[in-house]
Amino acid sequence: MMNDLMPTIEETATPDILAQIEHEEWQRGQEERERAEEWEAAEAEHGPLMTAAQWHQHCGDYNDYLGEAWKD
Repeated sequence: MMNDLMPTIEETATPDILAQIEHEEWQRGQEERERAEEWEAAEAEHGPLMTAAQWHQHCGDYNDYLGEAWKD
């Protein structure tokens, strides 16, 4: 019953709030792209750090270390 009385984001968001949300989402995406480019440049210069199989093994070992093996 109480939720029926609560306004939704669409009802309360103003254009400036929506623009801010959109800008922050774009900014997060831009940061992710920059990190990916930096990683690609490092791999191009030094080669890959691990193969996919090695990474999977490392994640399993680390999860065992943390006691989180059940999450695999």
